[in-house]
Amino acid sequence: MTDVTTNALRGIVKTLDDVVLPAIPADDPLAIQELKMVSRYLAFSRQRVEHLYARARYELEFYAGVASECAEALGKAAPQLADLEAGVAAARDLLAKPGAAIGALRVQTQRLMTRLSRLLLEVEDADALARVERIVVRRSAEITAFDRSWYLPLKLERFPGDVRPLASFIAIHES
Repeated sequence: MTDVTTNALRGIVKTLDDVVLPAIPADDPLAIQELKMVSRYLAFSRQRVEHLYARARYELEFYAGVASECAEALGKAAPQLADLEAGVAAARDLLAKPGAAIGALRVQTQRLMTRLSRLLLEVEDADALARVERIVVRRSAEITAFDRSWYLPLKLERFPGDVRPLASFIAIHES
């Protein structure tokens, strides 16, 4: 059976724009604004729905890489090392499973993000903390670039020409 998600979303956006929007009284600008916002986000979702799985894999790979770098920077004696390495190993195991569920990818990503946040509060050695902080700051530029690319269709970017294409992060099939 054919997946009708993108067609259904396209139809919903068209109905909202062509039927519902004109039915809103002109003296209700807030309702008009809100409906336009909903319609725009549904159109964006239609554009991105095919790429949600690739996004989940990319994010898990990214945070596993950050956690792995942080583990190296901590040194062998750090009390946080075993927990961090276990999180990286769990991420790598999940990424190695063909067809791993998107929910499982997202949960593991969230676990790694939480672990990295806690790590910044737990490291007591000033030099080790500085190394970990440098890694997090340096790698944050890449995930920010990805997010800017992901949300580019919403037209929120002040300088859209400066945004890298989504295909530079994940595999894209343009239909």
